[in-house]
Amino acid sequence: MPYTVEITIPPAVVDNEAQAARMYQLPEPFGTVAEAHEAAVTHIEGLGLDPARVLYTVFDREGFTVASNAEQPAEAG
Repeated sequence: MPYTVEITIPPAVVDNEAQAARMYQLPEPFGTVAEAHEAAVTHIEGLGLDPARVLYTVFDREGFTVASNAEQPAEAG
């Protein structure tokens, strides 16, 4: 079953103006939840942001959430 990963970067303040949160999906599907989780953690580490503030969600092909770090920071992955 293919799994997709969605990354959510929290709102930021740039030049004293609030910027909206940014959400996007990693471009490739993953064969297992473990592969999707590992890809999310690796991607978040490469962003140069505080990993505890960046969320990831893994969805199955029906769009159901099967994993997330909403309760657990990415660096603990």
